[in-house]
Amino acid sequence: MIAINPLQERGLERFTAPQNPFEMLTNSETQLASAYYNVRIGGDMALLKGMMRLLIERDDAASAAGRPSLLDDEFIQTHTVGFDELRRDVLNSEWKDIERISGLSQTQIAELADAYAAAERTIICYGMGITQHEHGTQNVQQLVNLLLMKGNIGKPGAGICPLRGHSNVQGDRTVGITEKPSAEFLARLGERYGFTPPQAPGHAAIASMQAICTGQARALICMGGQLCTGNARSGSERCTVNAIRSGGTRSH
Repeated sequence: MIAINPLQERGLERFTAPQNPFEMLTNSETQLASAYYNVRIGGDMALLKGMMRLLIERDDAASAAGRPSLLDDEFIQTHTVGFDELRRDVLNSEWKDIERISGLSQTQIAELADAYAAAERTIICYGMGITQHEHGTQNVQQLVNLLLMKGNIGKPGAGICPLRGHSNVQGDRTVGITEKPSAEFLARLGERYGFTPPQAPGHAAIASMQAICTGQARALICMGGQLCTGNARSGSERCTVNAIRSGGTRSH
C-alpha cells in the first residue's frame, strides 16, 4: 500500500482497531502504508501526469529494444478512446512544472511509476481531497487514465475505489440511483418491476438547485440531508425554496 497525501496522517500509516480488545489494551497496530509521499496541495494532476509520462517513455524504450510492453496495448486499443491525445499532452508536460506543482521530485515520481508498473493489479482509493477541489473532475479523470493504461479496470483485484464522506454513497450508484441511468438499466428495471420508467434524465445536485430557482423542478423530497447548505454556495444563492416540512436527521 502506497499513501499519497499532503499531510502525514497516522491513519494511513498504521491502524489500531477499536473493536479489537487486544490491540486496544496492548497498543498494538497494523502497519498500512509501505511508502508515503507528501504531494503538494493541488498537485495531484501534476503528479499523475509525471507518472504517466514516465510510463509512456519507458514503454517506448521497451518497444524499441524488443522488450515486453509496460502498458496493456490490447486493452487500450479495444476499450479506450483518446489515448493519442493523452500521450501528446503528457509528453509535452515539462518536468520543472511537474515537480514545482506536485511538490515531488522526478526521482520520487519515478519510484511511484516503478511500483505501479511492477504491480500486476492495482486499486486506487481516493477520498474527498481529490474531488472537493477546483479541478476535482480532472483529478478523477487522470486517476482513471492511469488505471486504463495498464488495463486496471474491469478485472478482479483492480479498479478505482472512491471513499465517500457519508454512509453508502457509493452503494447508491451501484443500485442505479443516478440522475442519468443507462437505457439498459431502465429496461431491466422496467422488466423486473413491470412498469415503464421515465426516460428523461434528471438533475445532479447543483443542477437540482438551479432547476428549483428557474421553476423547472416543481417538487423536491430530501431524506437525511439539506441539499442547499450541503453544497457549494454558488449553487444555492439567490434561491428561494418553500419547504413543506423540514426535520432534523435523527439517525445516520
